[in-house]
Amino acid sequence: MRGIICGSLVLLAAFALPVLGQTAAGANSQVAPCKVTPTPVNPSQRTFTAELKTTEVKTLANGATITREYTQVQARDSQSRFMSTYTQAQQHGDHTPMTSVNVQDTAAGTQTSWNSQAKKATILKEPPPEQRHGCWQSESGSMKRRYPDAQARSATAQAASAGNSPSQGNVAQPTIKQPHPVFEDLGTMTIQGVEARGQRYTTTTPVGEIGNDQPLVSTQENWNAVGLGITVRQVSDDPQQGKRTTELVKLDRGEPDPALFQPPEGYEIVTDEMVPCKQP
Repeated sequence: MRGIICGSLVLLAAFALPVLGQTAAGANSQVAPCKVTPTPVNPSQRTFTAELKTTEVKTLANGATITREYTQVQARDSQSRFMSTYTQAQQHGDHTPMTSVNVQDTAAGTQTSWNSQAKKATILKEPPPEQRHGCWQSESGSMKRRYPDAQARSATAQAASAGNSPSQGNVAQPTIKQPHPVFEDLGTMTIQGVEARGQRYTTTTPVGEIGNDQPLVSTQENWNAVGLGITVRQVSDDPQQGKRTTELVKLDRGEPDPALFQPPEGYEIVTDEMVPCKQP
């Protein structure tokens, strides 16, 4: 599990949904690019069930605000299966909130997803690890993925160890100016009984960079549970996207309920196996 993901939090998803700390960035938004470093996890402390709440507040030009709330549950069991649910709170009228669920089973090589409205669960079977190179797609055609081949992985690893990017030939690549984030170590604090270490990234977009007549300052603050490998608080404040706060509200360090990792009874089960892409 990774400790910091700038612009999004740790959450495995096979569907494009806002999840813990994930912000849908607009065309002109600036998300602080930062290094992602593994968070050490004590094997004896791997299991957990966490409940989190996310609140988004966006202020409009006339001073009005739009507020949205989401709830999430994340769990990891002793088999290293990881489960995440996402529910958007009821906004208005009689709209029934929809809960989407994704389960990643690394040992079995499967990703299982379902939601509370469709009453159907899809099990995506990935190729064996030794075959994960080149182009693969699901039999249904709903997903296509290109795994790096051994040669590309080797070249990337060698370039990374040498501090260089993979070779692009002798063609000069255009330089894209990106705002440089400023890093700040916030130390540690206790959140819901868990020790967490905080880090903040501040990115400033200079005047005129995207047509702005004033500097645009955005911040990304992450608090990661020490030894557990999950983020327990995140605050993103961006003048274009608004403010998004995610807070851990409950944490159980015991073995999760096995039912969390299985589709509800009565759901239709569909298996979608990944196969090599057909050549044109």
